[in-house]
Amino acid sequence: MKKGIYCTASILAGNLLVAFAISTLMLDHSIVVGGVSGLGVVAQNYLHIPVSLGAAVANGALFLAGWLVLGRAFALTTLASTFVFPLFLRLFERCPGLNGWMPDPLAASVIAGCLIGLGIGLVIRAGASTGGVDILALILNKKRHIPVHLSLYAIDLTILLLQIPLRDVTQIFYGLVATALSSMVLNKTLSAGSSLSQMVVVSDHYEEIRQAVLHQLDAGATLLAVEKGYTGQESKILLTVVPYRKLPALRACISGIDPTAFVIVSHVDEVNGKGFTLARL
Repeated sequence: MKKGIYCTASILAGNLLVAFAISTLMLDHSIVVGGVSGLGVVAQNYLHIPVSLGAAVANGALFLAGWLVLGRAFALTTLASTFVFPLFLRLFERCPGLNGWMPDPLAASVIAGCLIGLGIGLVIRAGASTGGVDILALILNKKRHIPVHLSLYAIDLTILLLQIPLRDVTQIFYGLVATALSSMVLNKTLSAGSSLSQMVVVSDHYEEIRQAVLHQLDAGATLLAVEKGYTGQESKILLTVVPYRKLPALRACISGIDPTAFVIVSHVDEVNGKGFTLARL
């Protein structure tokens, strides 16, 4: 029950952030946007209808196409965003008091990019889909075996190109800034709370280090059988994954046992399994 409420709240909050960013920041400064919002902008200029109506029609058509081609299970993951996003977009369109709150277009594109990335990340983390033109890319992949990322780039590029006659170079540049930032923030949002540090330790004192990791730092450790490249002797290396807050203590622990240990530290975006997403016992 609590998980369902959390997921629903995340989907609503994510769509709210994206709609707020597009309506009060991107569209307020006539910055080019991709996806169904970009289609809404094109429809507004050529058909003289509200952006939210154009986005709603595009979302609805893509939703039906996804239901018919990709199946009912996939379509249900896009159901909320398909109808909620245009409603939020329309809500902000009808609130003129929210327009103009950020007069600097560059700052607006930066803030919008961050909010859009965060909003999409919240929706995806809730196990849902933002739908939109992503559905068309998935359909092309299934029917024509075109890689999703290639068709998605082509679709978004086409939508942006349709807006070029309606915008100047500065507004196009701001749109690219927002797109780049939204991608970065999306990646950070998806990995938030799960990013960890992986450490590989090469030392003849691997057993002492293993005991210290297990009992002093309360972390897991794995020993891997290896052969030393220079001497050809059989040995073992230690692999452990810990939160970043434990990294300084782990470094000090290893240095205290073997100051000459060869240590490799790398970033890990996500870890699943016993001791992380599953209980140890």
